[in-house]
Amino acid sequence: MITITDRERRLTLQLPLEVSGQDAAGTAFTETAQSLNISGGGICFETARQLLVGNRLLLKIRLPRALQKRFGDRSVYRVKAVICRVENFEGEAAHRIGARFLEEAEP
Repeated sequence: MITITDRERRLTLQLPLEVSGQDAAGTAFTETAQSLNISGGGICFETARQLLVGNRLLLKIRLPRALQKRFGDRSVYRVKAVICRVENFEGEAAHRIGARFLEEAEP
């Protein structure tokens, strides 16, 4: 179980993930990405896609063996999330996305 302190503490952890949702133009997409950091309450990752604050995502996060026990021995954590922050950096194609976890998704 994830506690409140776990939800607030961000860990710099690069985990592979699959991101599905709609981009800023309303086009459905699925792409692979990698987390920059993660907490019990959300995740930060980079993408070249234009995404909007408020958009919903489905995330499939690949868990290393050391974390699988905390997630019912699953190798992939499926979770619905909402974008709460989009950071753009001048001269860079990547956008940094901050998303808050909403609820686990059905397999």
